[in-house]
Order: sequence, then structure tokens, then C-alpha cells
Amino acid sequence: MGYWVHLKHSLDQAMLHSDRCLEIPANPTGADFWEGSWVEYPDKETALDALENSGASRQTPCPLCKP
Repeated sequence: MGYWVHLKHSLDQAMLHSDRCLEIPANPTGADFWEGSWVEYPDKETALDALENSGASRQTPCPLCKP
């Protein structure tokens, strides 16, 4: 199972998602200041490390998929 980190730059927030989450867009390729960026990771440990090192002040798991 893969994991995604959604960096919401405009809100200074990073959120961890499982790969089956409904919030992940069909084509998560774009990245900008307002929409943020989506980054995929192969395992949970790597995704959690990326979440901690994102620099965002708010780092949370997704309330829908609860990874």
C-alpha cells in the first residue's frame, strides 16, 4: 500500500493520505502555491518522515481515510 502527502502551502499544512483515499485527485501532477502538491511514497515510514520534514506548521493525518 502506498501513501500520499498533500502539501498545502497556502494553509501551511501537510496531510497524510492512504493510496485509497477519496481526496486524492485522479491526476495529482500539478503543484502550485494555492492548490499545493501531492507526493507519493511507497511505505508509511517514508511518508511520515516526509510529513515531519515538510516544514508545515500543521501536520495531520487525513480524517477520511485515517492512514
